[in-house]
Amino acid sequence: MVNLEDDEVLRHLSKLTPRKEDRGAFWMGVIFTLLALAIPAYQGLLWLQVGHWTPLPISDGIQFVGWHVPATDWAGAQKIINWLFDLPLWSIPAFMAFGCFSAWKETI
Repeated sequence: MVNLEDDEVLRHLSKLTPRKEDRGAFWMGVIFTLLALAIPAYQGLLWLQVGHWTPLPISDGIQFVGWHVPATDWAGAQKIINWLFDLPLWSIPAFMAFGCFSAWKETI
């Protein structure tokens, strides 16, 4: 036996429209993936030209934009900051692509 409250809930659920696939998140993920792959490809091209690997850390990307790496008087905190900004530059678009593809996956 179905009570009245269950019938109202079923009626309400039948009126809900399914979520549409978020194609924007998918295409942003594709763009970030291509960017993440373009950075090591550029490094490989430089390696072919000059014969040594040119590292591209996040700090170089920050300085290219005109910003500077944060500095603090705390020695331990500065070590963490330096470590984070010495990670490869391609890691930023790679993590962004992961986030976009995760958001897209939730809508399909």
